[in-house]
Amino acid sequence: MDKKDTIPVGGTFYPYVVELFESKQKVGILYEDNGVTRANGLIESVFERDGFQWLKLEDQTEIRIDKLYAINGKFSSDYSEC
Repeated sequence: MDKKDTIPVGGTFYPYVVELFESKQKVGILYEDNGVTRANGLIESVFERDGFQWLKLEDQTEIRIDKLYAINGKFSSDYSEC
C-alpha cells in the first residue's frame, strides 16, 4: 500500500516553508491557482499580507501558504489528486 507524507488535518505548511526557506533548499510546489499549478525554485521570502501568510519564489511568484497542496513531497491531508 502506498503512503504519502501529509501534514496533520487542520495543520499548516508554514513551519515547513520556514524551514525550507532558512535552509535555502530548492522546492517543488503544487498549489491552487485556478486549478492545480506547479512551481519550482528557491524561496526568496516568507511574509504576511492582508492577514495571510505568503511565500515568494526567486522568480517572484507569490503563493499564499494556505493555497499549497504539496511542497517537496509533503502533501495537504485533504489533497487526493495523486
